[in-house]
Amino acid sequence: MHVLEIYIAQAKLEFLQQTQYRFDFYMRTLAKFLMWGSGFLMIYVLLYRFETIGGWNTYEILFLYALNVMAYAVANTFCNPFNQLSDQIQSGTFDSILVKPVNPFFFYLSTNTSAGYISNYVICFVIMVISLTNLQITLTPIALLYLILAMIGGALIHAAAVVITNVPAFWLTRSRALSRLFYWNLERFLTYPISIYNRFVQILLTFIIPYAFINFYPAQFILDKDDFLGFPPFFAFLTPAVGALVFFIAYKFWNHGLNHYKSTGS
Repeated sequence: MHVLEIYIAQAKLEFLQQTQYRFDFYMRTLAKFLMWGSGFLMIYVLLYRFETIGGWNTYEILFLYALNVMAYAVANTFCNPFNQLSDQIQSGTFDSILVKPVNPFFFYLSTNTSAGYISNYVICFVIMVISLTNLQITLTPIALLYLILAMIGGALIHAAAVVITNVPAFWLTRSRALSRLFYWNLERFLTYPISIYNRFVQILLTFIIPYAFINFYPAQFILDKDDFLGFPPFFAFLTPAVGALVFFIAYKFWNHGLNHYKSTGS
């Protein structure tokens, strides 16, 4: 409880600092809104021409994309500090985290809670509502509850990927190439249903790097799809469990890396 209280207080302070200059905050929010909005618009224009991709229509893919972006936004709101881990290790500023009398992981997690993803939440919520309305899908209380749990599970998968791909900086000092390769590049596959890719990619994104559980599998239940690629249908309900598992693995990997950390002395 003591760690949680410290985390909440520190995260709140970071959030307020970022919103202190209102004009700058609003301009950054607007810029992100336009950036992500253009991404949704490009998908809509593309699918308006081709109508379906791999058996998924325009609004199903828009919902799929929104589910991924929402989970991404939640994860990076709280895990943003890990994207700067490499720079902080190189500069030596990371050492200040280790002298605090609290768990280094959770304290570091609270050091740069981002207020810059509000636009993501808004646009994803709007796109989900528009998509479900056009698909004539009304969420039951159970479906709504699972959608929330799936977004939390997806956020944990995103967060785990951010942590795991940046922890090698404890050994390598500079590890951004790993993050770009195994997170940012592979995450782009989630824009479309993984059923359009070959079998190797489907297996990779299901069993090895389980990004498909962020949006593809939970969408099977929410959208009443039957596109399991030969995998068991219960995969549609595994996102919360998979998210919790991979985040636990990420936490253990962080501790392992921290135990081998040697300051640069900068």
